[in-house]
Amino acid sequence: MALTNNISSPQATLIPFITTEEAALLVYPPNALPGARNVDTFYGTMRVYEWGPESGEKVLFVHGDATPCLVFSNIAQGLADAGYRVMLFDLWGRGYSDTPLNCRHDVRLFSSQILLTLASSPISWLGNGIKFSIVGFSLGGPISLSFAGAFPEAIQSMVLLGPAGLLRNLPEGYEDRLMHHPETAPSHDAIREKVRQILEVNPSSSPLNIRPDQKPVLPLDMNLPGPPRVEKTFDMGAILQWQFDHHHGHVHSFQDTIRFGPLRGREDLWEKVCDIIAGRTRPDSALHNSKLLVFFGRDDNVVIGEETTEDILKLLPSRHLQVEYVPGGHGFPYPNSQEITQIILSFWQS
Repeated sequence: MALTNNISSPQATLIPFITTEEAALLVYPPNALPGARNVDTFYGTMRVYEWGPESGEKVLFVHGDATPCLVFSNIAQGLADAGYRVMLFDLWGRGYSDTPLNCRHDVRLFSSQILLTLASSPISWLGNGIKFSIVGFSLGGPISLSFAGAFPEAIQSMVLLGPAGLLRNLPEGYEDRLMHHPETAPSHDAIREKVRQILEVNPSSSPLNIRPDQKPVLPLDMNLPGPPRVEKTFDMGAILQWQFDHHHGHVHSFQDTIRFGPLRGREDLWEKVCDIIAGRTRPDSALHNSKLLVFFGRDDNVVIGEETTEDILKLLPSRHLQVEYVPGGHGFPYPNSQEITQIILSFWQS
C-alpha cells in the first residue's frame, strides 16, 4: 500500500527470522502491550496498541523522538484501569513502525500519522462530536499541539510531559553538522556513530545473528491477543539499544527528525492552542477556556522546566496552566508513571 519508499521495521526484518520463544524474550517483544495491530499506510506499516473499555473516554498517547511508545505503558494501563480507552503508537522510525523515505520527518508527517492511527481503530475516535484527550511527551508535545491546533473540536484535554517546541538550546549533539547536513558525511557509518553518541547506546552487537540469506521461520501471529493488561516492566535503556541494533531505519528517522522536527522555535504551534485554552479563540472546542497540565522532571537538562514554564506563560495566563514536577531527568515519565497517572486523573476529575 505504501506510496513512498521506506525501510521496514523489525516486524519485517527481525521477527520472521526468530522463533516465538526468542521474540517473547526481546526487550521490546512484538506483542508487548494489549491490543497490538500493524497498520498498513501510504508511508509504510506502523504499530498501534489499543485497549480499555470501548465506552470509556478516549486518550491518545504521543511519545518522543527516541524511546517508542512503551514509555507510556504503565500510565496507559493506569488510565485503562480507571475506565479510559487508550491508544498508543510508535512514531515513524521507532519501535515497530517503518521509516518513510523521500519525505521529511517534520511535524506534518507525524501529525498525519495521528490521523492514520485514529482511522485504524475499530471504534470511532473522530467526528459526530466525539472527542479524545492527548498525552504527549517531548517531541510528542509539539506534534500533539499541531494536531490540536488543526482539529481543536476533536480534543477534550491536553497533558504534556517535558514538551519540546520551545527549547532555548538543543541537547548535546543535536546541532552537529552531520545531523543537519547529512550529505556532507563521509559515510553512513559517520551519521550512525553520531546518532549512537547522542542516544548514548553501545555500538551494535546483535546476539540475534540474522543472515541476509536466512529463510524465515513461522512469524509471530499478530492476530494473537497480547497480554490482557500491562504487567511487564520494560527497560527503556535496553529498548533504545535494541532499536539502534535492529531497526534499520531508526538512524535515518532520528537524524531527519533532528533536522526537520518541531523541537524548538515552534511558538506558532504553542500559541494557536494556548489561544484556545485561554478562551481567545474556538469556542466550539472543549479546550476553550480550559487548562493545560504540564509535567517536568526536576533534573531534566533537555526540557528545562523553569525556562519552558516562563515561555508558556508568555502565551497562556497562569490561571490556565497547571505545572507539576516529578523526580528525574528527561526520562522521567516511565519511572514516575504511578504518580503521573494519579495527577492526570485528579486533573481530569476536577
